[in-house]
Amino acid sequence: MYGENKKKIPLYVNVYEKLFKLISEGVYPIGSKLPSELELSKLMNVSRMTLRQALGLLKEDGYIEAIHGQGNFIKQNVNVRNVGLEKIDNTVSQCCTETIDDIDASLEVSFSDDFDYIKKIFNQDSAVMIRFNRWYKCKHKIVAHAFTMFPSETASQYQMNLGDQHSILKILEEDIYRLIHSSTIEIKYTETVLPSENYELRSNNNLFVLLIENLYDSMGNVVLKNKIYIPVELSSIKINRINK
Repeated sequence: MYGENKKKIPLYVNVYEKLFKLISEGVYPIGSKLPSELELSKLMNVSRMTLRQALGLLKEDGYIEAIHGQGNFIKQNVNVRNVGLEKIDNTVSQCCTETIDDIDASLEVSFSDDFDYIKKIFNQDSAVMIRFNRWYKCKHKIVAHAFTMFPSETASQYQMNLGDQHSILKILEEDIYRLIHSSTIEIKYTETVLPSENYELRSNNNLFVLLIENLYDSMGNVVLKNKIYIPVELSSIKINRINK
């Protein structure tokens, strides 16, 4: 009969996979402590020996570390997807389920003596406003769109070369999240996205997650504002909370 010779997966491997799933889903966030071996063995309904074999695999793979006298902790450098929005990082990569393999971008610089909304948002007068659109692709399909707006003062503060689009892209995608002090994200849903002549972001349900993100410096000033659109079927938003 088909499947008779199929090897049975060892019990400790099943426990490893269950624990890894709990870590990757943020049930046990990065930096948090795992329950005791006794608690985990009861939770997994296995012997402590089986549990220790699974924990040994997690340690070997770099997901947990044992601190003498304290217990097992989720490692700070673990590379697990969807660790949660409480970690300041690239918001698209945190919330889009697709793997981004390419980004198209366009830059627009506007000049005006009357940008009242700039003063309202960024708490400063500025005659130059930069708008930066990003279209995120997975296998040539557009899976997310980000519209970024910031005054020229932000470009100067973070040493952006407006003549080098690739440099701006790197700062907005990576560096800015290390350099800012804090951020806020407002989560909404919308049936419309910002129009574009050359790009179209589609949703199977005609519904998109809209993430309105403000990034702040140490003085509490908004340095840039992002509006991020992701089709609901391609979005996964998690906020991990833990009592310490």
